[in-house]
Amino acid sequence: MDLVACVGDDAYGTAVVADLERAGVGTTHVRAVRGARTGTATVAVDPRGENLIVVDLGANALLDPDDAGAAVSRAAVTLVQLEVGDDVVDAAIRSSPGVVVLNPAPARALRADLLAHVDVVVPNRVELALLAGQEAGPRTPAQAAAMARALPGTFDVVVSMGADGAVVVERRANVAVHVVAPTVDAVDTTGAGDVLCGVLAASLAGGHPLADAVRCGVVAASVSTTTPGARAAPASGTALRARAASLTVRDLPGP
Repeated sequence: MDLVACVGDDAYGTAVVADLERAGVGTTHVRAVRGARTGTATVAVDPRGENLIVVDLGANALLDPDDAGAAVSRAAVTLVQLEVGDDVVDAAIRSSPGVVVLNPAPARALRADLLAHVDVVVPNRVELALLAGQEAGPRTPAQAAAMARALPGTFDVVVSMGADGAVVVERRANVAVHVVAPTVDAVDTTGAGDVLCGVLAASLAGGHPLADAVRCGVVAASVSTTTPGARAAPASGTALRARAASLTVRDLPGP
């Protein structure tokens, strides 16, 4: 697993790269930009564990389309998010020969021609509402499935719903299920959506079907909320799959 990003040539950038390498993340495509500062995020967490995040992109705003295109040219799975420029997102999506997973966060409007090259979109409720042109996100799994089915295109949709787990809509197969999250004592939800996306992508790269990959992602995301901070150590793949197998999965009605 490799990360494509930019950091500054500051002490924080050096520390970030070292931390990624200790976690087993490939940093060949993490470029240090001379004279730039490394991006940061300020996180506020309320007593329920919910969070509000303010992001300063720093050097990551300088990521180049060529950086992304070259890095993913042989990727089995490419996971893309929107904290980089549209041209970088476009290059990553169009250059990937494998499965393309898009996490449309931070939420913003996306071009239809870009979505045509995406295989799986993973929005939260707010992001799903924006994609669907709705003022409010879905309140229930059934509403999430209906909103996902109505999106233009043929990509599959995984709606992350926090403590409610996730909804998986495989539109080509006309199948929708609700993956129920395990009950945990949440302390800090920061990064839980990112954990879901990362484990989902890694599971797909390992050859697992989408619904099974989402199960593993839901378990990992739930566990990540039980400790403070956005970078808790993940459980092993074997442990995740064992817990994921015990999750409740409910079929959702069709259109």
